[in-house]
Amino acid sequence: MEKNNNKNTKAFPICVYIELISAIIFSLFTFGYHADISLVALPVAVLYTAVTVYFCFFKVLLKKDATRIGVFLRLIQYLPFVFLFCFVIRRAGKYGVPYWYDVVTVILWTIIFIFSLIIPYFINEKRFTKITENWNVPFKKKPKLHGVKWVLFEILDWIDQLVQAVFCVLLFQIFVLQLYVIPSESMVPAFLVKDRVVVTKLDCGPKFPLTEIGLNDFAKYKRGDIVVVRNPHYKIDRKSEIKTVTSQLVYMLTFMAVNLNTDENGNMKYDPLVKRVCGVPGEQLVMQDGVLYRRTKDDDTFTPVNEDTKFACWDLSSLNSTIAKKVETFPLASIQPNRAGTNLQTVMKSAAENYETMIEFEEKRRNYDLESAAFRAKEIVRVVSNLSYGKNNKGNFTTPDSLNEYDLFKGMAFVDVAKQIISSSDALEWFNTFMTSWIDAKDHNRDIYSESNFRLNVMTKMYYGELISRCVYLLRNNNSDSAIDNDYAINDLIDEVQILDWYIRGLLDSRNMPVFPANDSNGQPQYIPEDSFFMMGDNRFNSLDFRHSAEEFEAVLTTEDPHSVTYTSLMDPHYVNKRLIIGKPTYRFSPASRRGTVQPR
Repeated sequence: MEKNNNKNTKAFPICVYIELISAIIFSLFTFGYHADISLVALPVAVLYTAVTVYFCFFKVLLKKDATRIGVFLRLIQYLPFVFLFCFVIRRAGKYGVPYWYDVVTVILWTIIFIFSLIIPYFINEKRFTKITENWNVPFKKKPKLHGVKWVLFEILDWIDQLVQAVFCVLLFQIFVLQLYVIPSESMVPAFLVKDRVVVTKLDCGPKFPLTEIGLNDFAKYKRGDIVVVRNPHYKIDRKSEIKTVTSQLVYMLTFMAVNLNTDENGNMKYDPLVKRVCGVPGEQLVMQDGVLYRRTKDDDTFTPVNEDTKFACWDLSSLNSTIAKKVETFPLASIQPNRAGTNLQTVMKSAAENYETMIEFEEKRRNYDLESAAFRAKEIVRVVSNLSYGKNNKGNFTTPDSLNEYDLFKGMAFVDVAKQIISSSDALEWFNTFMTSWIDAKDHNRDIYSESNFRLNVMTKMYYGELISRCVYLLRNNNSDSAIDNDYAINDLIDEVQILDWYIRGLLDSRNMPVFPANDSNGQPQYIPEDSFFMMGDNRFNSLDFRHSAEEFEAVLTTEDPHSVTYTSLMDPHYVNKRLIIGKPTYRFSPASRRGTVQPR
């Protein structure tokens, strides 16, 4: 026992010296070179280090005075937390720091953190009494407090313990486990909104905030794995990262009630995301009509990914009632559940009917006869030309500003175009070009996605041509606009156009994906590189995922038609490097009715 006491007596000051020397060196490394927020780190680190050195060395060790051991202990315990704050702030500036700089400061911080855990071991009442028995002022147990002093002490002690616990949990969350609340329905039925899950991070290469320094990523990711990944739609820079760290701290202090993780517009950031690994290194993918296909260097033929059908949830009306009544949005339904959920059966029936309508439309598109369409397009142009009385009159026709599928049909816009075609040779010429510009490419070989969109382009033009032809016929027979609006043939065509519009604007970019990674300029296949993955949500109609861009843009349906119809697209497939994967959901702890281990497959 006496031998252990001697060891403790010698080890205690050595540990304190190591802690204080490391703190002094760390403080020097918080020096900022630029006039930005990074300048805050140095004064905070130097001031806290100075106070700590003053009390711990000059007031306690040098004078051998144990009366201030309470302040001593608190300063040592808070040292790694204050320095973590300085560490983050120093890297939050515009220019950051070099890699070697990060390495040195991470090592120093790790030493400080380890010894902040070791030193309190010596300040046990019995142990510290032995260590300080030969001090000028040895340790003595303070008398118990009473009354107001006791209440104040208990409150301050409780606050101290809470703050330390929060910081410890923050460190634990950065490197080991993280609590995560599911923010959206992109992973229905695997996860529902507000499901709370435990995310393991230790094997996924956790890093110190704003650095690339941390543990190695030794996790193995396979198709079907559910992962938590940083959202590449958001800018990931020093400024956003410091906000992320701050929001995590507030999130824990408020017991997951306050989330400050918002974008520049104040909207909640969907970051990180929970997604499923659907594409792995060495693959090229394409998705058509909800079926994911793959090929590799060893097999240049696209074949269906059968495993993906186990995860992809296209028809929410097929969910069991227990899950369905907790779903907030049914993308295919014409109506949505009310708050009481009393209309759920109607909603699910609507979703099922629209799902069947979609399947029928896709079948119609696949069987669409391009040869017959080419013949009919030329015939429409001939009929319209014969009905026109302005073949030799250029008129005042201006080419439509937009060939967007929606714009072609909205508000019966084709009626005005038909009126101009009748009296203007320029309008007639434009119509001829628009209706037939695709014909030369109809027999080209295309991949399954390009072929599908080529057909959508032709179908859109044919509906448009039929409507123009009918309008020209009615106008030449002196029918009024009202008569045109009520014409049975036009109304029948518009009914079909509405399904086409519904599919292109609402489903196309969710139901399909072009060949990805795209072939190079020579047509050679490209593949997902090593250590990178492609991911999607299970609820494919309600998932802004790695198929999509964060912003809409105008895209042509096909590049093989110089006058292609366009549509408003979000299509921008991309893979992410595994360094953006921060963990794997392993356990759902809330709600209680769905508590249990998360099954990756």
